Amino acid sequence: MKKSTHTTLFFIPLIILLLLVSKSNGDSRAQIIKVHCEGDFENIDNFIPNFVRAMGIVSTKLQTSLNATAIVGSGRSKTYALTQCYNDLSIQDCLLCYGRTRNVLPGCYPHCGGRIYLDGCFTRLHNQSFFGDYKGPDDTLVCGNITKTSMLFQEAIRRAAINAATVALVNNDYFAREEMLVPGTNQSVYVLAECWKTLSPDSCRACLNNASVWISKCLPWSEGRVLNTGCFMRYSDTNFLNPIPIASTSGSNTGYYDVEKMAKILNDSSLNFKYSTIEKATGNWDEANKLGQGGFGIVYK
Repeated sequence: MKKSTHTTLFFIPLIILLLLVSKSNGDSRAQIIKVHCEGDFENIDNFIPNFVRAMGIVSTKLQTSLNATAIVGSGRSKTYALTQCYNDLSIQDCLLCYGRTRNVLPGCYPHCGGRIYLDGCFTRLHNQSFFGDYKGPDDTLVCGNITKTSMLFQEAIRRAAINAATVALVNNDYFAREEMLVPGTNQSVYVLAECWKTLSPDSCRACLNNASVWISKCLPWSEGRVLNTGCFMRYSDTNFLNPIPIASTSGSNTGYYDVEKMAKILNDSSLNFKYSTIEKATGNWDEANKLGQGGFGIVYK
């Protein structure tokens, strides 16, 4: 019984976060594309408290922004975190997408970090600074081998990818979306490109130029994604883009929440800390680490 009660407590931050999410007409695109665990094992004792603190900071910043960073700890136990939602997501859908990544990251333990690519957002946690990195050995390509496309479609994708990379570099937000009609048809192609805001303009340019070339390796398939260290690019024959959200003038992000989206995220995800790990992190449920008690039971730091 003790085990069940304390394990449940770790769901509370995610549930509270989701209860604050307003209803949105967009799509949070919270489908997980790739999870890559990384980081040294030498500081695993600090992983849980640093993870909780970093995610708390990021959660707060995402209430008013589509991107957030956090640095917690000191010395060799310092932890760096970054979350970025793509610019066609609303704040509400960004929080839903982020909630999914926050729920999956603990599964990387005993690694001290990891990166998660979703179709609507990206999160990375590491015990070494990575904010300026735009390439790495784990950069990858994910192709959707569902439908083969025509040569005209393939040429349209190549041009749309280059256009998106070019426009993203002009925009201060490092984001671009491109819709292009395939010549001689009533079919369109759709491309999204975005760099992480922590990159310099030169690093963003290098990352997206690489992505616009590399993504063509998915052709002739109708879907493709580049998952680079510093940027993301996707193309499809299906319109996956959201209308660009209009900033709210209400001054509040609270209100109704989308029950179906919340239920799906909670059903599809799980916090993967082992009980023994949580027990160790709380000092065997030491009273000194007790923060309080509510309807869900005792809350520990």
